[in-house]
Amino acid sequence: MEKKIIKNIASEYLKEFPNEKEKVEKLNKFLKANNKHAMVDWNNPKGHLTAGGFLYCTTTKKFLVMFHKDLKIYSYAGGHCEEGDTNPLERAIIELKEETGVQNFSLISKNPNKHIPFDIDIHFIEYNPRVNMAEHYHYDFRYLFVVDNEFDVKIDEEEMSSYKWIGKNELSKDVNFGKIVEKIEPLLKTVK
Repeated sequence: MEKKIIKNIASEYLKEFPNEKEKVEKLNKFLKANNKHAMVDWNNPKGHLTAGGFLYCTTTKKFLVMFHKDLKIYSYAGGHCEEGDTNPLERAIIELKEETGVQNFSLISKNPNKHIPFDIDIHFIEYNPRVNMAEHYHYDFRYLFVVDNEFDVKIDEEEMSSYKWIGKNELSKDVNFGKIVEKIEPLLKTVK
């Protein structure tokens, strides 16, 4: 993945969310300090780029969350960006398909440039003894996808132990993801 692409996405993101300047500055500082190989290296103790997607069912008005064994939280589908990826959106789509088995879904975005996520987050990840990964930061690009109907998820049992579909109220109470509901609500208004 080219650093220039990430910088352009961050710049466009900042135009849409100018109150997140500090977060984008941290991302740009990380990009400046790491070459294109280091920014996706799982063993980089400074962190690496990740991408994922919240999946929303338009019929039941619920979000899919899966219990991540290592993080010990319910989370959305996502994973580490790789050198061969062209952009974070591509990685988010790959992870959504791999981690859920879903094939038919749509991206929801208000930005004409579909590569601009609805959220960029920087969060700390503790040491993972299962894969012997040092503590680090995730520079995470989050997208919103929709499906028409809930489905039985084919979870990756190495990483996930269960899944459930939850309403917006339950998601808003989640300590890790509740704040992003405010950013998701305007996107859901565009869904027919």
